[in-house]
Amino acid sequence: MKVNFEDIEIGNVDAGGGNMYYYNDEPFSGTIVEYNAEGVLIGEISVLNGSSHGKSVLYYDNGQKMEELFQSYSRPYGIFRKWDENGNLIKEIDFGPEYQPEKR
Repeated sequence: MKVNFEDIEIGNVDAGGGNMYYYNDEPFSGTIVEYNAEGVLIGEISVLNGSSHGKSVLYYDNGQKMEELFQSYSRPYGIFRKWDENGNLIKEIDFGPEYQPEKR
């Protein structure tokens, strides 16, 4: 399910210290999308049970990918990449394995 960022409520903090995302008063699972004033997609966040989980991508206004990040409970893992507006890779960071919160 894809939901526009404007329809999402932000509250609480997840196990990784990031925002919890809610849709219709329930923790959201799916993809949050955001568009600029001209209707161009500028961001996508994958969410599972209210927490950022999976791939998140930001885009320049020209549609070119700006950043790509993988998160688990709002903590980065795997390879983060950043590009300039022409599509040239300018940064790459390996954040290592996926975060797994401690079970209580």
